Amino acid sequence: MATDINIIYEAIVASFLAIWFLLTVLCQFRSTKFSNYIRHTIDIFGLVPLWTFFAPNPGKSDYHLLYRDKIDEENNSEWEEMDITEERSLWSWCWNPDKRDKKILSDVIQSLISSIPHYKSANGYDLLMFSMPYLIVLHAVSNCECQNGTAHRQFMLAETSGYLKENPPSVILLSVFHEI
Repeated sequence: MATDINIIYEAIVASFLAIWFLLTVLCQFRSTKFSNYIRHTIDIFGLVPLWTFFAPNPGKSDYHLLYRDKIDEENNSEWEEMDITEERSLWSWCWNPDKRDKKILSDVIQSLISSIPHYKSANGYDLLMFSMPYLIVLHAVSNCECQNGTAHRQFMLAETSGYLKENPPSVILLSVFHEI
């Protein structure tokens, strides 16, 4: 009797994984009606990934996460950049303990940037502060070392384009000061 239940459970799990794999393959083509239907109607939990490594929209810009502390009512510290990428070393293929943390932060920043248009309202971006990507970025920035025992921190997302960085960075998001 127990083996019959195990077979049923295995069949359900195998079917779920097979359907998930099939939907993942079918949804890799963005411009189809079927892909849009699955993404916006069926996939309410965001389980079907979309991988675009090089095409059709390759990454053309770099994002920078900066933060500063409020020293007093009139003065703020200088902006400091939080590393979200890292220089590759000869041994990074073998030993790279910070890779996952940097990748998670980079993915969350991408998610935050892509969710900004959805939160725009007449009041500005008030609801954006309650989104999960915003809270994760705020948590990461809040864990950086404080200067002079300050209790308030602000962060900024900036974007640069091009290899030589001829153009100055453009500000994508400037947070309010948060108590840390």
